[in-house]
Amino acid sequence: MNTTFFHIPLSRRKLLHSLLLTTGGVLTSDLYAEALTLTPRATEGPYYPDHLPLDQDNDLTQITGGKAPAGGIVTEFGGRLLNADGKPLSNHVIELWQADVNGCYIHSRGVQKGKERDPQFQGYGKIETNAKGEYRFRTIKPGLYTGRTIHWHIAVKQGDKRFLTTQLFIAGVPQNDRDGILRGMGSEAQRLSVIREFKPRSAESQELVGTWDIVLGMTPEEPEQRRGGPGGPGGPPPRRRDSAAVSDQDIKDVLFGPAPF
Repeated sequence: MNTTFFHIPLSRRKLLHSLLLTTGGVLTSDLYAEALTLTPRATEGPYYPDHLPLDQDNDLTQITGGKAPAGGIVTEFGGRLLNADGKPLSNHVIELWQADVNGCYIHSRGVQKGKERDPQFQGYGKIETNAKGEYRFRTIKPGLYTGRTIHWHIAVKQGDKRFLTTQLFIAGVPQNDRDGILRGMGSEAQRLSVIREFKPRSAESQELVGTWDIVLGMTPEEPEQRRGGPGGPGGPPPRRRDSAAVSDQDIKDVLFGPAPF
């Protein structure tokens, strides 16, 4: 699985380069952790499914027994789930829910006025991270609904405890600049950590592919924080440690130049 990050601010590239030079090209876990950006929290929103589909796998484009694939541009993304020290987290469940191509959710109040929900779109899926902390979703590029930009909703759980609720965005979407949820997600580095670049799978394909590593802090997220406290409706996201995301590929990029996507 390609787990290349798409963003390191220039100042952090210079810092990483100096660390590599002064340490002989070796980064300790402490130095590596200092270069990680904790994924910021965001509101769960009003459309977490109030009736979960029978099919809940990580491929949202095709419902088991469905008559056709979902409408929209097929989009895949994946990466690793890491803790604040950069260690992979296995056996965690990552949930995804989103609008279909028409901007509608699988929720009793999630259909936009004048629109119809795509009955072939799963709308919700989940996957358990493997031993390397890896996960992947095959879905579609979300449709727009009034007042927002294009986004995916993400939650990270283990058992009955939810550790993180956040949202993922696509770089270059015009509505990003005025989206109130995105603008309230922590520092600039944190906001950039949830805005990822998606590119065509190949010159002949319209399918999009992106990579996103999720970095968890040390404190579990409580239900009241999700729904009404910091990071939930009516409250700003809690303050988090600020730095910039790096990976092994980032280190190679600093030393040898970026590799092609």
